[in-house]
Amino acid sequence: MSTDPELTFPAPSFPQNPRLNAPIAPWWHTWIFIAIVIGLSVYQGRPSVVARATQLPSRIPIYIGTLVYELVLFGYAWLGLRLRGVRLREVIGGRWDRLADVLIDVATAILFTGVVWVALVILSLLLHFSGVEAAKPLLPQSLTELGAFVTLSVLAGFCEEFVFRGYFQRQFLAMTNTSWLAVALQAVIFGAAHLYQGWRGVVTITVYGALFGILAVMRKSLRPGMIQHAGQDALSGIGGYFLTKYRVI
Repeated sequence: MSTDPELTFPAPSFPQNPRLNAPIAPWWHTWIFIAIVIGLSVYQGRPSVVARATQLPSRIPIYIGTLVYELVLFGYAWLGLRLRGVRLREVIGGRWDRLADVLIDVATAILFTGVVWVALVILSLLLHFSGVEAAKPLLPQSLTELGAFVTLSVLAGFCEEFVFRGYFQRQFLAMTNTSWLAVALQAVIFGAAHLYQGWRGVVTITVYGALFGILAVMRKSLRPGMIQHAGQDALSGIGGYFLTKYRVI
């Protein structure tokens, strides 16, 4: 019998990413975060708040308030990462080392847009919910408002994907050790963040969030989702501006 130690003892194996299923923030931080998201959503849905927002002569204050809201969510999520020593790029995933990497993510975002639109059309028919009608009071009415809306769209695309498909989905993955449960739970929180749109809006946005969660799992990156989210919101504002200007809607 050989006494060669290499034949006697198997070489140890190490996981490629031992932090993948580990919490990226303290759990107390996550529970407070959920309470903040739902609490702000309930506040935004109060009739008095909605009435004041729709009576403003300009939508710029609404856009600025939403921008601050997005930055608050991002800042709180980032603080949780800092408490655990986790870097932003660990949560975002993916790399852009070459132009081809960027083009692949852009192409993925474009293809994913088709999936999103089909899902939204089906949901609108089943639930009798019009996203256009829900968003109409927030559509830009001037070039200044349009510029502010596009800026907000880009910021929201980054922040919301990072918060929900990044922070929450990774936390729920650590909790359940199951990707589909993590996707479902973050989608529920994402839907609850839009309680002010009514139950039909919540259901629609929950499914919308689940699709983005699946994309993040499949691509192991938030980048395609960020691109699609920002692009769709920006194009919605641009399209809405011209449709409103020419009295199509």
